[in-house]
Amino acid sequence: MDKLTIEIEIVQSGRATGEYKPGEHGVLRLKQILYPEVMLPFDIGILPNTMTSEGDPLKVILIGEISHPPRTQIPARLLGGVQTDGTDPYLLAVSDVDERFAAITSVLDLEDSWRSAIDQRLKTSSIADLHWIKADELEPWIKKAQKKYRLARIKNNEGGHSQPAWKPVDSKKPVTSFTEAEHYTAAEYTFFQLPYHIQHYVSEYLDKDERILYAVRRPATYSHRTRSWLGREKLQEGVLILTTQRLIQLVELVPLGDSGVRYGFKAQLGVLERLIDASVETVSDEAILLKFTWRAKNGYSFLEWESPIYTRAEIDELMGFLKMFAPSNINPRALQCSTLPVPSELPPLIDPASNDGQKINYQHFVDAISSMLLPEEKIYAWALWPAWFEERGFDQVMVITGSRLLVVSDSDLHQSITLSIPLTQIATLSYTGSILNSYMELSVVESGKVQSITLKFPYSADEAFHRCFEAMRRCMAVLPLMD
Repeated sequence: MDKLTIEIEIVQSGRATGEYKPGEHGVLRLKQILYPEVMLPFDIGILPNTMTSEGDPLKVILIGEISHPPRTQIPARLLGGVQTDGTDPYLLAVSDVDERFAAITSVLDLEDSWRSAIDQRLKTSSIADLHWIKADELEPWIKKAQKKYRLARIKNNEGGHSQPAWKPVDSKKPVTSFTEAEHYTAAEYTFFQLPYHIQHYVSEYLDKDERILYAVRRPATYSHRTRSWLGREKLQEGVLILTTQRLIQLVELVPLGDSGVRYGFKAQLGVLERLIDASVETVSDEAILLKFTWRAKNGYSFLEWESPIYTRAEIDELMGFLKMFAPSNINPRALQCSTLPVPSELPPLIDPASNDGQKINYQHFVDAISSMLLPEEKIYAWALWPAWFEERGFDQVMVITGSRLLVVSDSDLHQSITLSIPLTQIATLSYTGSILNSYMELSVVESGKVQSITLKFPYSADEAFHRCFEAMRRCMAVLPLMD
């Protein structure tokens, strides 16, 4: 769809309209004539899924010779906008199917009579001036209003999220509508085909606003391309998951024993906004290899996934989905829809080994961290490394802001930033949650060279560090990689 075409909804008819009802023999029968309370030379509509500073959708003036009943949806061509006294602008548009206005492409093409009519209706005082805006200058206004609308929806849903589509429907909740009966997409039924212990990991790992597009299971097998002195390397059972936000390579660390104990998992992922290329090659008569290329600001990183040859049909179908996210098919900026709102209140920094961790006073540390931030830099998540971890002798905090990862140390009661990584330099992320060994691994690209940075943490602090991991990958998705 052309960027100047918008879908609007009429909320106020400017002139009289007819209301019809179905008649006999397939004809329409006039029911009544509707006259608006205020006569206008144009209709007033809204641009759905937007929110202005006043909390209302962006308003649209629809220019044309006829009026349309309220709640009519109209594909319209954006001509520009008009603004008065610094308020949010009115968008100006004409119906995309109105041939009489086919030659009008800009507010500058409007006849003086139309501009005078708009001027007369919008002026709130005799000294007010109207500012006419070109269509391409409206894009920041529209994007800002769309973002404000999304954030408002997220805030309204806090504490009351609908059940994620990849989790089983609550059997105690009655199905009362067709929408609830069709709770899953066809692709999401893949989730229920996975072994139960894999379902457990997926359920804990995916976010509530994330949808599964496709998933391919890999059973435990031996690698046909990696060997050690003991022979072929063992590949643990795992699943390759494509969601609406990322591609995840999820692998069990240790096979599930007879006791049913889950020992942990490792997840490697890239956000779809940074996917550059995906390919499949045959490595033997029994195995294929997927290669994924992920972009950072200063170069690229790669992830690989080996799978048995008999999964080729599923892999090809997955690749079909991935093509939709390729830069050649879509502007990656168009995917940047996973904006994470800045939390109104951060959870307290807690020593995970303490029985009463919330009462330990880290306020001096918290105050110091706030003073280290850049202007307008906001904290999305943080997690504490207590002094006893790895016998450091001093506390450290991982801080995730909208633009970077920081490690702040409290060495000798002097707070300082000991690590600062711009999120634009991170190509891929890895998260390992295990009783034995828990860590994050970052593929950081500087001057075209990939450096792997590992940040270990105590397993008992898994929840706090996982919040940091999720905040980091979501902030990565909305950061442009080009200046």
